[in-house]
Parts: sequence; C-alpha cells; structure tokens
Amino acid sequence: MERFDDRAALVTGGGTGIGRAVAAGIADEGGSVVVVGRRLEPLRELAETRPDRIRFTQADVAQSGDVQRAVAFTVEQLGGLDILVNNAGLSHMGPLSDLSDEAMRAMLDINVMGPLVAMREAIPHLVARRGCIVNVTSVTARGAAPGMAAYGGTKAALEQITRALAVELGPAGVRVNVVAPGLTITDMAHEFMDEAAIEQTAQRTPLRRAGTPEDVAEAVLFLASGNATWITGQVVQSSGGLAL
Repeated sequence: MERFDDRAALVTGGGTGIGRAVAAGIADEGGSVVVVGRRLEPLRELAETRPDRIRFTQADVAQSGDVQRAVAFTVEQLGGLDILVNNAGLSHMGPLSDLSDEAMRAMLDINVMGPLVAMREAIPHLVARRGCIVNVTSVTARGAAPGMAAYGGTKAALEQITRALAVELGPAGVRVNVVAPGLTITDMAHEFMDEAAIEQTAQRTPLRRAGTPEDVAEAVLFLASGNATWITGQVVQSSGGLAL
C-alpha cells in the first residue's frame, strides 16, 4: 500500500520546481493530483508523464476567481480533496526603497492572498475528509537579511496564518503545517542569484550544498502523509541548516 492511495491533492505552482516534485511524488505513491499554474505548457508536460494520476488547469493564484475555480475543478475531477499544497510564490528582492507598489502588491496577492483564498475554498472539502494543508514559505520568514523585507514579510504572514488555522481547524481533524525551504535550485532562484551567489550561499549552509526541489518535496510529502497525523501548526525547515 502506498502513502497516498485514494488521496486527492491540489498543488499550486505545480508545473515547475518544488510544486512539480511534490505533485510527482504524490502521484508516484498512489495519489491523484491536480496541478495549477499560470503557464500552461509545464502543467501539460507534467500531466503527460503520469496521465492516469495528474490533471491540470491553468490558474493565476493572484486572482480569487481562478483559485475558486481550481478548487472546484479538483473536487469535480478527483471526487474530493484531501491535501492542499500552497506552493506558488513570487519574489521581488531588493531594498524596500526600490520596490514599487506593483511589486509589493504582486507578492502580497500571490504569497498571502492566494493561499488564504485557496484554504478558505478548500476547508469544507478538507473537513469532510479530515485532510491537511501544507504551505511552502522560506527561511526568510524568520531570518533577517537585506533586500528581504517585503518578500520575507509575506512568508512570515503565511506562517502565522498557518499557526492560527492549525488551532482553528484542529477540532475538525484538519492539520496545517509549513515547509520553509532554504536555497533551492529552481527557476526562481536563478532569477535573482547568479552561480557565484548560489555557491556562496551553499558554502554558508551547514550541509554545504544547495537543495533540490526533490529535497523540499520530501518534507512536504511527509507532512501531507499519514506519517504526520500528530503534527500540526509546525514549521519544518528544509534548508540544509541555513536558518540555524
């Protein structure tokens, strides 16, 4: 018997990086998954690798209507919802004095409002099946660094939302947890770090390497599985020790 047999999952930002690794992991262990994202082609490519397990729909988590439709699509296609993984994220890094209103609003919409709407819409379905939520944040939610005020602030907000919801939904049997990645080699990392910066950060990491999407996915899969039924309201650092 696989960890996710007969389980239905929705993964945002599921076409690439950590979300792709999470969706593939759930599918490979018996689950059925809907992946959503703004770019259609990566979603389609992933679904084609596991057509019996993965379905997709295009959605921008910054748009409330898109999120509502994604949850409804998942329930319609999979017959219910057991696992919600809020992985989609946006990063604009730099001194706060240099960030535009548009950049800050975009991060708030994707990193905070998107997960809030997804959780609100998913809650009735998760309660019906005593499901769980895993939110993906960042080590910047707790560690202070130049250029991270706005981005880290949105991730810190999501961690506090997670703790509050864990208390709110616990009596209904719904667990809510966080995985906070450190430096992970994804498209987002390459957008704001060159190879020299990646290597420098890797050398500051106790395990002396950058993480892979699969590294982070393993933590998400653990918290989403039946192996973590006594864990809620927690932040699991998947960072190689970078946040220590």
